[in-house]
Amino acid sequence: MPGPMLAVTIKESLEQGWPAGIFITTGHAAAEIALLFLFALGLGTVIKVQWITAVVGIIGGIVLIIMGLDMLMGAIRNRVGLDLNGGDKPAGQVTAKSIGRAVGAGVIVSAANPYWIIWWLTIGVMYVAEALKYGWLGLGCFYTGHILADYVWYVLIAVIVATGKKFLTAAVYKWILAGCGVLMVILALYFSLQGIRAII
Repeated sequence: MPGPMLAVTIKESLEQGWPAGIFITTGHAAAEIALLFLFALGLGTVIKVQWITAVVGIIGGIVLIIMGLDMLMGAIRNRVGLDLNGGDKPAGQVTAKSIGRAVGAGVIVSAANPYWIIWWLTIGVMYVAEALKYGWLGLGCFYTGHILADYVWYVLIAVIVATGKKFLTAAVYKWILAGCGVLMVILALYFSLQGIRAII
């Protein structure tokens, strides 16, 4: 399903090459581990309170709006660049800064997406309960399988985008980046409106 993770994966893969898919998913995986830990401490019960869920939606929407507008303005103001000489970048061009940016983006778009939290509170918690019937080993196997599926999907997207960029012009790249920004803003506005409706 199109969402913030997909938009960020496309953007970073065009700029960093296919390894961005690994880094973004690693950030996503870290956010999921943290969320599961917080659920174990009782956050799941607290966040089911309607007004808290609404606030999470509004704050998450604001964060995603900022990220989306940054993408959009980067394309409009020509603040973006793209190496169009090949499908992926040499390993030496993947820097600690770019890795940190991609991992951080994975964490932020996950934590700022209220539907990600809702998924874990509804569907995810049922899977966790079933996995816990087999103890911590069962939970570990569930999480490993779940996150491996994420890695396969987003790395596949990253490979397709990175290898396909050789067919892009700079203008097309800017339109793709702008489209990702618009998608992010639309999703963010939807999340925020859902949060506001929950309050009123």
